[in-house]
Amino acid sequence: MSKIDSIAAAFRKEAAEWPLWWSLLSLPQRLLPLLLVLLYWAVLVFLHGFRSDHLTIGLLILAGSYGGRTARTGLRFFLPLLLTAIVYDSQRFYADYIRGPVHVSEPYDFDKRFFGITTTTGTYTPNEWFEMHTVPFLDVITGFFYLTFVPIFVGIAAYFSFWAPRPEIRAMAPRMMWAFFWVNAIGYTTYYWYAAAPPWYVALHGFGPARMDTLANAAGCVRFDHILGTKFFTEWYGRSADVFGAIPSLHVAYPLQAVYFSFKFGSVRKFSIFFYIIMCFSAVYLNHHYVLDVLLGSLYAIVVTCVTDYIFERRRLRAAQDSKAFAS
Repeated sequence: MSKIDSIAAAFRKEAAEWPLWWSLLSLPQRLLPLLLVLLYWAVLVFLHGFRSDHLTIGLLILAGSYGGRTARTGLRFFLPLLLTAIVYDSQRFYADYIRGPVHVSEPYDFDKRFFGITTTTGTYTPNEWFEMHTVPFLDVITGFFYLTFVPIFVGIAAYFSFWAPRPEIRAMAPRMMWAFFWVNAIGYTTYYWYAAAPPWYVALHGFGPARMDTLANAAGCVRFDHILGTKFFTEWYGRSADVFGAIPSLHVAYPLQAVYFSFKFGSVRKFSIFFYIIMCFSAVYLNHHYVLDVLLGSLYAIVVTCVTDYIFERRRLRAAQDSKAFAS
């Protein structure tokens, strides 16, 4: 049997089992996904912020909710990612109303004092020094990883969730995606109680009072687009929800979470370490983050991942004890 025939057979089997699967769902399981998606769309329409990608997110949730057992398994894996996208996008509606004072000079001064590079023409932050010493090869490599950091993380999580050789790893893997969601949710809150300007903002506008009408900028990433003749970063940063969210660097948080779980599950260790190191370098080299941002992003990743893993482990042990007590 060819691969296409195997896939077709799997779809036929799923379709045949769908009526029984549907009959076993409770009324809330049947209605809640549809009601929540319709409410999500209605709120966006009311706020005049509905876009085609919001339609896509809603349809993915509905497909995962009503497509059968396999589709629900896929939805459970991707749900933290979809929720992260929804929370991130929502910031454009309330960010300007809850944001505290924007810190422009403090992160710059910290990097210059503790990580400054002294030359014959003065002392520069690592970002400033790299801006004077760019290399096309590094522009492409760092740009690639800066563009694909989320798919790479999700790919590692998917491997642990669906293809890891040991079933106990696959059973524990969902905590990796939920750690991803929580580090984002907590990281986003920091954007408001400690709003921080990224280094590219200082390069463009200096240290004066923060200009709240500033649009997101691709900074060093634009060199990737120029070299390859693409518009990936130009279009991506055009949809950025918050310019003053440099602290913490979530670009480095995800790879460090991947490192944590790669050691916990005993696989993909070398690549995860490389992923983390190249993202730390890229964040600074591309002028999007200070070293301070990278350090705090790493701290957030360690704390949130350890707490999430601990909570999931406690739940797993409690469920095992309850199962054992029930059996006896």
